[in-house]
Amino acid sequence: MVTKGPTPGEVLDQVRRIASSSTFIGSDPTRVLLLYLAEHSAKHPGESVKEITLASEALGKGTDYDPRTDSSVRVLASRLRSKLAEYYTQEGARDPLLIAIPKGSYSIISTYRASDPHPVHAPESPATPQPARHRLSLLWLAVAVTVAAISAGLGYWFGHSSSIAPAAPGIDRAFWRHFLAGESPLIVFSNPRFVGDPTDGLRLFSPGKGPVGGPVNDQFTGVGEVIAVHDVVRALRGLGREARVKRAQLFSWDDARTSDVILVGGHEENLPVAQLPPLEKFNLKAESQEPFPKLGAVHNGSPLPGEKPYYFTGADVDNGTEYGIVALTQGVNPSRRVLVLAGVHTFGTEGAAAFVCTPALVADLYRKLGLRPSDDIVPFEALIELPVRGGSPLPPRLLLVHRRREAPAAQ
Repeated sequence: MVTKGPTPGEVLDQVRRIASSSTFIGSDPTRVLLLYLAEHSAKHPGESVKEITLASEALGKGTDYDPRTDSSVRVLASRLRSKLAEYYTQEGARDPLLIAIPKGSYSIISTYRASDPHPVHAPESPATPQPARHRLSLLWLAVAVTVAAISAGLGYWFGHSSSIAPAAPGIDRAFWRHFLAGESPLIVFSNPRFVGDPTDGLRLFSPGKGPVGGPVNDQFTGVGEVIAVHDVVRALRGLGREARVKRAQLFSWDDARTSDVILVGGHEENLPVAQLPPLEKFNLKAESQEPFPKLGAVHNGSPLPGEKPYYFTGADVDNGTEYGIVALTQGVNPSRRVLVLAGVHTFGTEGAAAFVCTPALVADLYRKLGLRPSDDIVPFEALIELPVRGGSPLPPRLLLVHRRREAPAAQ
């Protein structure tokens, strides 16, 4: 006896249910990609779509699409994996059918949730050729691995969310209130400088460490930073506010002096951003820094009893624990604000942005700062933690929060 998997019709129905959910509202590219992959999976079970095919047929890119220089398909696929994980922690928490896209492929796999009480059984056909059985075994092995990752993430999220009360209406507007008045806020995303090119390989540019050995390139940023900028822009737009976006290498002193800034990503390699006020308690420790070289972490400069001096990320960045910093400070001009959303790695930055864009998590921050839901947010520094499963970050949680003691800005 063998257990049959979901039928193509069941998979398509589930995908359509996901695509019409509030999680995917306003996320047209990810919806298009999800529906395209579902249609392809129904016609060609177990077959992955080529990246170039996705670019031209699903996303409308030209025939000159080059995956070596254009990462938009990979970025969108990563975003889709994150949105699926988000859906299954919220609206789809009780759905009997799980849909996933394994990292490293462009295909849909599906399975019934482990608790589903109605698996369908059928006798194994003796006429099934051995190669087909082998392919089927590999497919279900991939399904099992993916479901285990999703289940672990769901268990983590529900285990830590039970103590988080629903957000009060309007708390998102209270949190962002300073960025909703005056000139449009400036989102500055990290884009460190590299030596080399995508064809021959890139390495981080380190000034003062001998000959450069190739062209200096500052046109790249991380996947998490891209998604974080998207999430923040969408959150502000939902509150009726448009934002300006600038990469860190173009950030100027005038920007720091005249703008409310939302800094997305770390700034160790982005020297122009170093002119912003430093943080008091939490800072990123790069893998190149002592102590503990080759390990990235958030450094807690003033640990209280029960706190650690360092919060290290796991060695496996695709299946481990990531940390990030969320902080609000005064700018170089005390009447301005700087919101820092920075991770040890790129997924940490994505998690930091997800935190401030999720009202229930913002409400948890408000409670730990002793604020009422209608209060303006005060300067603070927070440490967030989030699990990463199969290359997709799951919802973050607040670990520690520190209230900054800054003088009130003159009105």
